Amino acid sequence: MKESLAPGGCAATVVGDVAYETLVGTTREFLDALAAAVPDAPMADELTVALRDWVARLADRAAGVEDERLFGRCPGAAAHGQSMTPAYRVTAEDDAELRGVTRFGGYFLGGNGAAHGGAVPLLFDELFGRVINGEGRAPARTAYLHVDFRAVVRLDRDLDVRVWRDRREGRKQYVRGEIRDDGALCAEAEALFVVLRPGQP
Repeated sequence: MKESLAPGGCAATVVGDVAYETLVGTTREFLDALAAAVPDAPMADELTVALRDWVARLADRAAGVEDERLFGRCPGAAAHGQSMTPAYRVTAEDDAELRGVTRFGGYFLGGNGAAHGGAVPLLFDELFGRVINGEGRAPARTAYLHVDFRAVVRLDRDLDVRVWRDRREGRKQYVRGEIRDDGALCAEAEALFVVLRPGQP
C-alpha cells in the first residue's frame, strides 16, 4: 500500500500537500529498505554522510514552535503526514467510527514474518486518537491502552482495521478497535482517553 492512496490535505502552506505526503511515503520506503538491507562498510559510510548532510539542512528549517510543524499535523494526508506508525488509509469515517486498511512494512518486523508486538499498540493509539480528537472536539490524552493478540499480525499484507467509540463518562472516553487479516481477528484493543482541562498540556 502506498501513501499516495490517501487524499492529500496538509493544512500548512509552506510546502505542497502532495510534495510533503510523498516525502513521508518515501521515508517509509527508506526505513523498510534499511531494515532489510545488509550494507557493506563503504555503503554504510556513504549513507551516514548523506544522512548527516540532510540532518544539518533540515535543522536549518526547523519549526519555531510545535504548532508550525508539518509532521503528524496534516489532517487529510495518510497517517496525518507522519511515518512513525505503520501506513494506513481510511476507507470510511464518521463521528463515532473509523474503518481502514493498514500494512506493516519490513521496518516493523519482530521476527518470523510477524510485526513487532509494540508496533500494534502504536497503530491503535494513532487511530484511537484520530477518532477521539476529531475536529472541533476538546483534546484528550491516552490514560490506558490494552491490546489482546489473537493471531500473528503478518507483514506486507493489507489488513482491515476498525476503531470505534464505546462509551463516554464525563471526561472519560472509551474506545475499542480490531485488526483483521482476511476476516480473521489478529488483535483487539480497548483504551481510555481523558479530556484535558483548560490549560492542561
